[in-house]
Order: sequence, then C-alpha cells, then structure tokens
Amino acid sequence: MINYLILTVSTLMATGKSLFCKAIGVGSYSKREAILLNFKAFVVAFICSLLFLAIQGQGLFGLSIFSLVLSVFFGFSVAVTQVMQARAMGNGPASIVTLIYSCGFLIPIFYGLAIWGEDVSVFQWIGVALLVVSISLIVSKGNRGGALVSWLPFAIVAMLGSGINAIFQKTHQYSSYADELPLFLVYSLFFSALFTGLATLLTKKEKGEKAHKKTLKSIAVPICLGVCVGLLNFLNLSLSGKIPSIIQFPIYNVGSMLLTSGISAVIYKDKITILQGVGLAVGIAAILIVGLL
Repeated sequence: MINYLILTVSTLMATGKSLFCKAIGVGSYSKREAILLNFKAFVVAFICSLLFLAIQGQGLFGLSIFSLVLSVFFGFSVAVTQVMQARAMGNGPASIVTLIYSCGFLIPIFYGLAIWGEDVSVFQWIGVALLVVSISLIVSKGNRGGALVSWLPFAIVAMLGSGINAIFQKTHQYSSYADELPLFLVYSLFFSALFTGLATLLTKKEKGEKAHKKTLKSIAVPICLGVCVGLLNFLNLSLSGKIPSIIQFPIYNVGSMLLTSGISAVIYKDKITILQGVGLAVGIAAILIVGLL
C-alpha cells in the first residue's frame, strides 16, 4: 500500500513540476530572471536531496569518479531541460507541451535498441507511428494557444533533454556503480544549481529590464518547483522495481499529463483546437501502447 501512496505523491509532484514551470514561463520574466528562478529551484531541490540522504543515513562522500563525471553531464542536461520546459510551458498550451515533453521516453528506447541490443516490440513501433500522427495533428495549421515558433522549439529541446536524461540514468544503472544512485542524484542536482547559477551571471540584462519586486509568488514558485523536483527524483528512485509497469506507467505518465492539462486549463485558460485535442488523445493512447505492450 505504501508504494501506491508514493506513486500517487510522485504523480502529483510531476504535475506540480509542470505547473510551476509554467508559472515561471508566464510570469513576464526576462530570460535572465527566468534562469535565476530555476537556479533558486535547483538550490531548493538540492537541499531536499540532502535531507533525503540524511534520512537514509547515507554520507555525502564516497562517490566514484565515474558517477561524479556522469553527474556533471546529467546535471547540465537536467538544467537545460527544465529551463526549456519552463519557456515552452509559458508560451504554449500545457497539455500539448506536456505531451511533447513526455515523448522523450522514446529516446532511451531507441538508444537501448542501438547500443544495448534491447528489443522493441511490434506494438511499440505502432505506438511510435501513432505519436507521429499525434504530433502532426498538434502542429497542424491554424493552431491556437500561442504561435508555434514561440513554444514548439523549446518543447522539442525539452523533450530531447528528457530523453537524454533517461539515457544518463540508465547508463549509470547499467554500470557497476548502480548502488551509488542516491548520491549520484544529489550531486547532479548540485551541478544543475551550479550551471543555472553561472548562466544567470553570464546572461546580460535585457535593454530596459527592470528588477521585479519581490512578491509572494516570486518567492513561493521557485521553492515549490524545487521541492517538486527534489522529491520527484527520490520518490521515483524509491519506487524502482516495486510496482508493476502496467500500473505505474499509466498512473505516472498519463495521470500527470491529464492533471497538468486540466489544472492549467482552469488556471491559465489554455485553449486548444479540435485537431490538437484529437492529437492529444491519440498521443496518450500511443504512450500507453509504447509503455505497456
């Protein structure tokens, strides 16, 4: 029972991550301010990961060189992915952006096929074909919810980043250092904070940019986003191999997608065309087929 409770909380954290990313994207922040908010979120996520490590009674040292180097690349990829996701969510409909972002799980599937010789079933190929149809409908002419150019490129980069992140994690779990995963995630979040902090310092202020007044929202959003990111990583870690995929996959992936779409439609008044709605439905079905069959 406890594992299903953790799965429910994990799904809510994934939903929260998407919605708080959108809150950053729609906050009329400059590029530099948006990166700064992500930096603050990663600092909070790093602190959460330290608390999780302390609860487990695990030390902060003893990470292998392999895990340390991989955590640098993983941390950078996670940082870029989150910044791009926030940018896409801010300008595009949350339901569509979340679907495109979710398609990143295809990347480790094909990487596994090419590098590790893993099998891809006929049903998974059918699911991939349906995803192509889904994306075609989503980007069809006459879409609403923001001009495509203002959010689609960022959504695609976030999708690629999501897939690359999964490859990094899988590479670590296929190595002889798999038992270092909790510490690997802690260091990765530290490097994500480091990279976004450096990016904030290196990003020039835009012409005429004025500092935003500190409001409850500007303080609460990065804290809430950081908590979601930090907890999400370790909740998913604790669920590894404990729940059948036929239950975990639809609840986590499709559940968070539907929750994000519904809440965003109410809060941010996201609107999509009929064709995009059909594309979203086809995409959800495709994700289920790829993940479960």
